[in-house]
Amino acid sequence: MKTLTLIFTFCIIVAFSQAKPAIVPRPELNKTLKVNRTQQLQQNDQSSSCAYLLTIMTSCISPAYTTDQISLLFGDAHGHKAYIARLDDPASGTFQQCAIDVFDVIGPCLGKICHLYLYRSGSNGWVPERVIVDDYYYGPIAFEYNIDIPEGGGLGFNYCG
Repeated sequence: MKTLTLIFTFCIIVAFSQAKPAIVPRPELNKTLKVNRTQQLQQNDQSSSCAYLLTIMTSCISPAYTTDQISLLFGDAHGHKAYIARLDDPASGTFQQCAIDVFDVIGPCLGKICHLYLYRSGSNGWVPERVIVDDYYYGPIAFEYNIDIPEGGGLGFNYCG
């Protein structure tokens, strides 16, 4: 019995020594983005448009509400991007603390989405918890934030490689 216990203990030690810790990526600041008129017009081009479902969860550590302007940019590994100039509507109560907001968006057709940046302009502050983009073709992809979006800068993830 002692031999069996010793072998079992040894197996557990070996198994845990091989385990690798999970690395949770943090969002990166993007100050280099220059949104030009062409990108904004492409969003409205109905000839090659695709539908996206954006689900944005505001963190419970966020201010109770925000009147800040919230914009979003997402894209694929080929450099194709969709820029949503303004998602917020202060009159409708979007981006309230602990809330989930869902947006149907029409934008240019993209490949598999692998990067997303959020932009905030205003003085209230805002802390998103998670953003999910579902493009109906490749399936949903989630971006975990739970960090304050800086004023005037883009904060997000680039998993494109």
